[in-house]
Amino acid sequence: MDLILAKPSSDKKRQKRKTKQKQIRTERQRSAALDRGDMLAHQASFYSQTGHHDKAVATVKKALKLRPGDPEVLNLMGIVARAANNRLLEFEALAGLEKIGKIRDEDRLVLINMLMELDRFQEGLDHIDGLLEMLSGLKIRNKVRLRKQLKEVKKYCQDRLMEEKLGRRPESVFYGNTTRSSQEKDSSGTAGNSQKPPAEPEEPPGNAVDAPEKPLPEIPLTFDFDEGSFFDALLTPRFSGPGIYELALESHAIRFKESFESLVCLSSLSQVRSYWYQEETARKVLKRFRGRALLSDEVGLGKTIEALIVFSEYVKRGMIKTGLILTPTPLVSQWKEEMKSKFGLDIPSTDDPDFKKKGGDFWNAPFVLASINQAKSKKNFDRVTAREYDMLIVDEAHHLKNRTTLNWKLVNTIKKRFILLLTATPVENNLMELYNLITLLKPGQLETATAFREKFMTRGDPTDPRNRALLKELLQEVMIRNTRALAGINIPPRFARTIRIEPSKREREFYEKLEALVMGLDSTTGGRGRLVSKSLLAQAGSSPRAVEDAVSRMLEKKAYFADHGQALGALKESCRTGLDTPKNKALLKLVRSSGEKMIVFVKYTSTLDHICEFLEQNHIPFALFHGRMDNQRKDREIESFRGEKQVLVTTEIGGEGRNLQFCCRMVNYDLPWNPMKIEQRIGRIHRIGQEKEVQIFNFCAAGSIEDYILDILDRKINMFEMVVGEIDMIIGRIKGEKEFEDLVYDIWVGSGSEADRIKGFNNLGTRMKRARTGYEKTRELDEKLFGDSYEL
Repeated sequence: MDLILAKPSSDKKRQKRKTKQKQIRTERQRSAALDRGDMLAHQASFYSQTGHHDKAVATVKKALKLRPGDPEVLNLMGIVARAANNRLLEFEALAGLEKIGKIRDEDRLVLINMLMELDRFQEGLDHIDGLLEMLSGLKIRNKVRLRKQLKEVKKYCQDRLMEEKLGRRPESVFYGNTTRSSQEKDSSGTAGNSQKPPAEPEEPPGNAVDAPEKPLPEIPLTFDFDEGSFFDALLTPRFSGPGIYELALESHAIRFKESFESLVCLSSLSQVRSYWYQEETARKVLKRFRGRALLSDEVGLGKTIEALIVFSEYVKRGMIKTGLILTPTPLVSQWKEEMKSKFGLDIPSTDDPDFKKKGGDFWNAPFVLASINQAKSKKNFDRVTAREYDMLIVDEAHHLKNRTTLNWKLVNTIKKRFILLLTATPVENNLMELYNLITLLKPGQLETATAFREKFMTRGDPTDPRNRALLKELLQEVMIRNTRALAGINIPPRFARTIRIEPSKREREFYEKLEALVMGLDSTTGGRGRLVSKSLLAQAGSSPRAVEDAVSRMLEKKAYFADHGQALGALKESCRTGLDTPKNKALLKLVRSSGEKMIVFVKYTSTLDHICEFLEQNHIPFALFHGRMDNQRKDREIESFRGEKQVLVTTEIGGEGRNLQFCCRMVNYDLPWNPMKIEQRIGRIHRIGQEKEVQIFNFCAAGSIEDYILDILDRKINMFEMVVGEIDMIIGRIKGEKEFEDLVYDIWVGSGSEADRIKGFNNLGTRMKRARTGYEKTRELDEKLFGDSYEL
């Protein structure tokens, strides 16, 4: 007798585990397919709206393969088909909806007509029988007339089927209110039967939808009106004034802007091209999220543009009258420029020259753009939180991750109707950071903090969520995260080269006098002396001309700088150098050896004038761009640079949103101490639309502050190879309230010797390297947590 041995229990467990793993893999694949299908459906909608009908048809078919039987995709397929005039695809969409029981009552009639067009008479009979059975329960008008017509069409189908059995086909078949030859291919590409048709073909009794049984009788119509009141209103109108007239016009405009499907603000954009995913993001925020969202696109995809489209749309529709935008201090000027040059929104900011003069009145303006540091200060916190805002936007919102910080408390206290939080890294160390952000957007969306920990956090690993499907479902109601893969963004790389310039003997003497003056100002004139010292050191890194002009202004203020008058006079004398400085010679060599178009960035207008004189002296044609020009002059200068001029010399504003991607080379003639300002310069040409590799040339005097800064940014953290926007993430991880330029200044002034300076900058470089490593880990974590699950 054969013995049947049971498998060991370990084998059963192993088999069970394999089965479970297979189920998990299958579920992940299914989920990924559904997400991919959803993305393709959005792409198909975009293609259809922009007139790319062939792409729309191909894409929606792919979407349906990944999401078979999805009513939303089938409805979209019908829309795409009608726009592309593809009758077969429209038929497939209606047939699919009918199969899953999601077809609209009126579309059942359209489906029957299409079956007639395609000579599918047996299917037509089946659908007619089904429709006749359920007709009494459908929400369709003229049911009596329709029932009669359906019966006539049914008889027509039966006759055609009988003719097919007898080997006969009609010469023409029904197609709406027209006919087509059976030997021609229909919209599906199917050829008709080649057998000879009868001499006098029958026509169908009528279209189930369009063809009336007989002309409707005319109905007599009479009307009467009160002549007295009519002529009284016509001949003696009552004037209401321009205010009421404008109000009436506005009410009519708002009435016709009820749907967010058409974004009314796009037509008013200037010097900017909004991309499809940015527009779709704005629509989703407006329609589905109702103005409360976490925008977490990958770095460099334009979250600022997305937020401003939403902001501008609300403004255009009259839905918001007040608003507050909070950003890190270095980004205020960038937001100011984006809003003004691209969206035509000129609102007061904390970077404006008259900000301090306005005092508390500044915060009472309808719309305010402010650094979050200014808003949360003791002087301003109560002013900011005392009023209500229709809309609040917070850039770099990962700075709100900790609810014990003043940043989080400020945003939580502010009374707002709509709120947008922008960050590429929603989670840096702990899922509670995500909870804190979502709580600002939609309190209660993730329940209480305790419930969130119990339901979604894994004990021992605060970055690994439990119940991922439920968490994803909750986050998809408030969060959008577009990826580069979805957006199709592929910007060429950028490369940087540092050009260290040995100063002349006269320049060395100038630097020594400057440093002695800086030390004296910093130690004897308090806070104002520190600001002046920082400014002088930065100007020295630009040009002696910039320092000379600054010192001249200081000498005019004799009362304040009386103790340093002699040193200032001596420094001014040493500033007077010719145009042929070592830095200018290096610039001339670079321009002549390249032959390509090149943008030269400077910070100070004195340096701008200095370079222009030098280029004129050497017969180098150049265009000029700075803030003192009017818009027409700026446009002419940019066009001349696009045309015959090889060089564009510009201050920090550097093009104000104008398209400069036709140029791929730039020179940092001087170097801002704030890395974000450097990146803003680079972002003028290294952005979406650039087709060539970008070359960056950084000038600095050997041994200067700028030399040390470049060593950190270039050699220690490879800043110039990063994606635009990433340096913000790294700088933001440096602990403490000091700005980067303050850290640099403190090291320079506080070092007693060259060795101390080297040590101080090495320590700062180490901190920056740790910050970059931390950012890269955060980026990997966010990719693991979110991936492409929150795309459009």
